[in-house]
Amino acid sequence: MTKASADPIRSLRQAGAVLKARRASRKISQKQLGEMTGTAQSTISDIENGVVSVSLDVYLRLLEALGAELSATDRIADPVQR
Repeated sequence: MTKASADPIRSLRQAGAVLKARRASRKISQKQLGEMTGTAQSTISDIENGVVSVSLDVYLRLLEALGAELSATDRIADPVQR
């Protein structure tokens, strides 16, 4: 069993990009994801573009529908900042 890769999320834009990449890799449209989660397609578009902040509950529902989950890890220091 291989460990799934983790995508660091440190901003709304990164959260949206992760959501979009996971949705696209599963070949699910924004409309389909919206129907699966009770979220408007326009809201999903805004989330993916990093222009709107949604509740954690909404983000978790979207991730669950895409077979993903949220986890927290220690931040790895950027070698450039040392």
